[in-house]
Amino acid sequence: MIFPVAVFVLAAFFLALPVTRRSTLWLLEENHPVEMLTFIFLLAGGLRGAILAWRAYRHGEAKLCIWFYLVFAAGLLLTAMEEIAWGQKFLDFETPSAWKELNAQGETTLHNLRAMGAHNSVFRLVFGLGGLIGVWLIRFPSLRKIAVPPILLSWFWVITAHSIVDLFNDFVPIEKDFDLGIHWLSELVEMLIGMASFLYTYLHGRMPAAAARPIDVISPPRRES
Repeated sequence: MIFPVAVFVLAAFFLALPVTRRSTLWLLEENHPVEMLTFIFLLAGGLRGAILAWRAYRHGEAKLCIWFYLVFAAGLLLTAMEEIAWGQKFLDFETPSAWKELNAQGETTLHNLRAMGAHNSVFRLVFGLGGLIGVWLIRFPSLRKIAVPPILLSWFWVITAHSIVDLFNDFVPIEKDFDLGIHWLSELVEMLIGMASFLYTYLHGRMPAAAARPIDVISPPRRES
C-alpha cells in the first residue's frame, strides 16, 4: 500500500533536484528501465488474466466473470504491445507511410494517433477511476470475483490524482518546470498501472487456492470415561 506513494514522491523529488534530474530522466526515457518494466508487468498481467479467464470457465463461474477477465487480459496485452510500438523499437522496422502521417511520433502505435489529440492522460484517468470503482464493488458478494482487492486502493488513488492534474495541464499550462515534471511522471504512472494490473491478476489468482485450502479444526479433548 505504501509502495506507489513512496515511489511517486521519490521520483518527483529526484526529478526536482538538479543533481539527480538527469539520471531520473534517463530512467523515464523510452526504451529505458521504467518503460521496460511497464511492458513486462502489462504482459505478465495479460497472460495471467487469460489464465484466470480459462480457470473461471473451467470452474463454471458466471459469464460476467469470465468475460471481464478475458477483456481485461486482452486490454493489457494490447497496451503492452503499444508500449513497445508492436516490437518496432526492437526489430527496427519502418512505419507504413500512410500510418506514419497519422501518427504524432511516426510509430506503429494507436495511442499516438493525431486524432487522439495526445491526451493519453484520459486513458490513465479511466483506469484509475475504474480501479477505485472496482474496490467499491467488493461490497457486493456477486461481484467480488472481479472486484479490486482493497490493498490496491492506494495504487489507484495515485494514478487517478496524477491523471487529473495531467489532464488539466493538457489544457491549462501552470508553470514550465511543473508542467514538464507532470509530463515525465506520467511514464512512472504507466509503470504503476502495469504493476497494479499484474497485482490484480496475481491476487485474484491466489483466491481460489486459498478458498480451496482445508481449514484445520482443533478438536476438543476427549473426556475419559
